Amino acid sequence: MLVRSLTLAACLLATQVRAEDLTIGMAGAVTSMDPHFHNASPNNSLAMQIFDRLVERGPDGQLRPGLAESWAPIGETAWEFKLRSGVTWHDGKPLTGDDVAFSLTRARSVPNSPGGFGGFLRNIGAVTEISPLLLRIETKAPSPGLPGDLANVAIVSRHVGEGATTADYNSGKAAIGTGAYRLLRFNPGERVELARNPGWWNGSPAWEKATYRMMPNAASRTAALLSRDVDMIEMPGAADLPRLRQTAGVRVVSGAGLRVIYLAPSSKPQLPNPAFATAADGSPLPANPLAKREVRQALSVAINRQALVERVMEGTATATAQILPAGTFSYDATLRVPAPAPDEARALLKQAGFPDGFRLTLHVPSDRYPNAPAIGQAIAQMWTRIGVRTTLVSLPWSAYSAQNGSFAISLVGLGNATFDATSMLVNVLGTRDPSRGTGASNDMGYSNPALDALTARAASTFDPPAREALLIEATRQAMGDGAIIPLYHQSNTWALREGLDYTPRVDERTLAKDVRAARP
Repeated sequence: MLVRSLTLAACLLATQVRAEDLTIGMAGAVTSMDPHFHNASPNNSLAMQIFDRLVERGPDGQLRPGLAESWAPIGETAWEFKLRSGVTWHDGKPLTGDDVAFSLTRARSVPNSPGGFGGFLRNIGAVTEISPLLLRIETKAPSPGLPGDLANVAIVSRHVGEGATTADYNSGKAAIGTGAYRLLRFNPGERVELARNPGWWNGSPAWEKATYRMMPNAASRTAALLSRDVDMIEMPGAADLPRLRQTAGVRVVSGAGLRVIYLAPSSKPQLPNPAFATAADGSPLPANPLAKREVRQALSVAINRQALVERVMEGTATATAQILPAGTFSYDATLRVPAPAPDEARALLKQAGFPDGFRLTLHVPSDRYPNAPAIGQAIAQMWTRIGVRTTLVSLPWSAYSAQNGSFAISLVGLGNATFDATSMLVNVLGTRDPSRGTGASNDMGYSNPALDALTARAASTFDPPAREALLIEATRQAMGDGAIIPLYHQSNTWALREGLDYTPRVDERTLAKDVRAARP
């Protein structure tokens, strides 16, 4: 009966085509329409439909013109960007350099942001409109990576955005962009509905209406695609991929990804919630055990990463011991994936003063990363075997992302938006300092002044080989300190009904504006 149902669904996929509408099943939840509120992949995928950036990245990650048609350094501490002519906002008003200046100020600090964009803008000083279409951005230090940083920051209008709150963007009142689509409706936790912007500067998108449905359950996404309830899904479950590839009327596209899935241990001397790490007998501990490097290292070497990617991820990920995948700028070829070493882990715990281990709570998001709860359960078992009796707690992403550092240790993913180690080193491992724009996503309390200084040197070095050497050195230092515990790099996969085409993106964004009718 199941085979017959799947065959019928495949026939429907092959024969029914909606000419004007596109519906996408999302794996993650969009938490806001404010493009500066939270630097999270689901939010960014939607923001990129409504708001453009000065500089864009193509599917392969290469920089290309956006609202700026060209850019060039002017000495070591300034860049000039030539804006594209004829660009208008959704309400018909023209884009100006003042809008860009306003955006680069607003994005640095949005109230109640759980992880913003300040790290990409940390070196920007003055922004000057030389002429209506020429903008000069002065930097506090040499900033060779500025164009790449700006590819992560949405440009919003001053005439609508000045004084607007995140709630105003969520309601649609302030969600006036220059992008391919206009916001029709945002239902948190459920869907986002977009309408084509016929006046988009980059041509008319293929779809009159694009709807993103939030569907955290992988099996439900697959069922929705097969029943023709959606046209495209992101992150199909690993167990569903063989069936999808063999189903007539379905296309599967995939490619390597930059996202690293890692464990974020709190380095704070005292945990906000001491119940998340207690003595072996359940009694309170005088201090946070994860603040000790030996404990973090013990947890790392206890993990069988290869088993995680083979048995839980079913080959849709690659085990790692660092920030970036092989072949990426600033990848460290000397950092090998460690073999699981439970005896070494127990010795490190004893060295740290925990010969009997302790109890720990591991938090994971239930609806953000593929198989996260199953990954968390496997890790909890590995840690329990070395004496760290681990309890797993999973939460919906909307609640999980709002915890702001209250966990002892949590599972997180980072898309490495700078396409090198800088994103992790600045935003996650940098000492939290809003005045310097570092540590925007550092909920762990980790602080290493020597690492901060090394990262700053790398960020201000124009010579690529010298910059890469500094980033590799910084990566090696952070991994040696157990600042985070890298697990694996995700592969990026989408499944579509026959007749549609999508080029896999290394940044895992799912962009309706880039979905096209397949060529015959």
